[in-house]
Order: sequence, then C-alpha cells, then structure tokens
Amino acid sequence: MMSKIMIYFFSLYLLLELIFFLLISYLQIRIPWIITDKNEYPDFKKEKIKNFIKKTYDYDLGWNWKPKTTHREKIFNQINKIVFGSFGERANFNKTKKKNSFASFGDSFVFCRYVKNHETWQEQLNKLSNFKGLNLGVGNYGLDQIYLKYKKTKLPKNIKIIFIGFVPETLSRCLCLWKHYHEFNNIYAFKPKFSIYKNKIKLIKNPIKDRESFKNIKKVIKDLKKKEFFYKEKFSKNKLNFPYFLSSLKNLKYNVRLIYFSTLKVLRINNDKIFEFIIKNNCIKNDIYFANKGNKKLIENLMLKINNLSKSRNQKIFFLIFPQKYDLFLKYQNYDKFFQMQKDKFEIIDFTKIFKKKDINKIYLPDQYGGHLTPFGNKIVAETLSKKIYSMKFN
Repeated sequence: MMSKIMIYFFSLYLLLELIFFLLISYLQIRIPWIITDKNEYPDFKKEKIKNFIKKTYDYDLGWNWKPKTTHREKIFNQINKIVFGSFGERANFNKTKKKNSFASFGDSFVFCRYVKNHETWQEQLNKLSNFKGLNLGVGNYGLDQIYLKYKKTKLPKNIKIIFIGFVPETLSRCLCLWKHYHEFNNIYAFKPKFSIYKNKIKLIKNPIKDRESFKNIKKVIKDLKKKEFFYKEKFSKNKLNFPYFLSSLKNLKYNVRLIYFSTLKVLRINNDKIFEFIIKNNCIKNDIYFANKGNKKLIENLMLKINNLSKSRNQKIFFLIFPQKYDLFLKYQNYDKFFQMQKDKFEIIDFTKIFKKKDINKIYLPDQYGGHLTPFGNKIVAETLSKKIYSMKFN
C-alpha cells in the first residue's frame, strides 16, 4: 500500500515537472522576464553587436543617441519618427529663430517616449512661455549617466537653465553595471556606475570598452557576477533552474503570478497584466532600496556633483522627479521622503503630489508602453515649469 502511494506521488511529481518544463520552455522564448540557466551567459549575435556599436554604444555613458540620426517608435499601431540634432538632442518641432535658453537631461520621461515631437513637455513649455530648449533625454538612464552626459556635453553659452529629470527607479539603475541583472534580457545595456568610497563617489567604468570586449564576454560576465548587486538580489532569486517545479517553489508567490500573467499575454487574453506586474514590483523594490543609507548617500552625492558643475558653468539646476504610476500608490514612499529632505540643498520639483491630484489614467500611457506620460501628462509638467520660470522672473 505504501509503495503504491509513493509511486502515485512520484508519478504526480514527474507529471508536474514535465508540465513546468514544457510551459517554461515555451514561455521563455516569448516573455523576457522568465529566466533560466540559459540567461547566465546570453547569446550575443554578431549582427546585433554591430548595430549596437553603430547606433547607440557610448563607452563613457553606456548608450546614447547619435547626432544627426533618426529613430522610430511604435505606439497604438502608429509610428513616431524622431530626428536627432547636432547635440544628439530630440529635434525641436517649432522651428523658431530664438536661441535655446535651457537644456534638459534625463531618462525617458525627459526624452518623452511614445508621444509626438510637438507633445513633449519641452515643446509645450515653449508654447506656454516661449522658453526654448534642448531635449537631451535618453531612455533608461540612471542619475549616474545623466550626470556624466551633462558633464560631457558642451552647451551654448546662452543656456542658463538645466532641467535634470528622472524616475525614482533611477536608484536601481545607479546600482547596475549591467542592466540584464535588473531588467532581464536587456543584455546590451552595459554602463558605468559610481560607488561610495570614503564617503565620496568613485567612478567604475563601463565593462564594455569597444566591440572587441564582446570577444571575451564570458570573462566580463564572470567578473560582473561576483560584484553586481542585482545578481544576488534579483537575478539569482528569480532564475528558474531544472527541476523547474521545485525551483519555482523558492519564490512561489512571484513565480505563480509571473507564469500566470505570462500565459495570459501569450494567449492574448490580457496583454497589460504582465507589464503591470513587472513595473509595480520594480517600484516596490526600488522604494525599499531608498531606505538604505548608502544608497541615499549615492544619490545625494550625484546630485551634489551636478549642482557643483552647474555653478562652475553659471547655470541654474532644477531636479525634476517623475513618479511612475505605481510610485503614487507605494505604502511608504521612501523616495518621496528622501527628495523632500533634499529640498534645503537643491531646487527640486517632485511631481508626486502634483500627479496625485490629477486623473491618473489621463497622465500615464498604458503599462505596455512603460507607463510613460501622455501628451496631457507632459502638459502638466510644462505648466508647472512655466509657473516656476514666471515666478523666477519676478522674484
């Protein structure tokens, strides 16, 4: 009797293992957030390496828009064509003779992904205040890359105001040398970062020096695995190993939801749930990292570096905090508390409270587009900055 029960349970386990093996093998091809041992050393295609080096690679920054190039992005079955100027900036929609008076550096919320050229907050600010400037935002940038790009860019002397904008998740981005360990399968996103050393920040250079670095990519990855924060913090915890059913039990709640929402997406039942799950989870984790003193010191030091650089260039800095949709519903909002504490040192405009007063669904695009700002969301940003500029003129 006992042997029959054992055979039954063993057969059941084998069946479950087979189901999980087939399901995960199928989903992994279609869902980038499902990772296995294969993802420890991803396959870097020669043609993709060539395109990466040619189109966006930058040793000092990780990646960057190349001057005098074009980019196309798809949203709602439409194509937005974006042209980059001589600074690598998103070209102005309004062709006026007026000289640029500001420059904006930051991530995709500064670049204004998924909206047309005239719908960016920079262009809307120009309409509201005739205040013209450069859009130098780059998708997925952390505050470390923003600082390095600002430092590297030689701006015209007439530019006196600098907007530095980023999402709270900038902290997680600053903890990476390789985004793959934090954003699974973002395998070409190698970058420099800073670490705290003797109460100051120290630059750790981009592990990819040139195209030749990809010839020794396994050695590069082995070195990164030893010191990257997110390798142990996230990648190893969420990686599924054979036997897959047993492996899924180590992080059961996360894995059940991941597989369930992934299945919904593949079956085209609900495309948004998987994006909502990933973005929301990232926001929650990132906010926890803001409770760490060392992490707060890192962001504060980067802001100080940017502020000091602006003074040496006789420019006025404004730090713009763009919460993602799920940042607005965080339990503790450690990031918001941190930036509120910094207001006595820096000029900060945190859009958290501003966005909370508005209709969230009008401000943010659907999750499948990263929850970026809509034209209306960018309008709120432009109106806020216009009022700030107006008050400066009369104070």
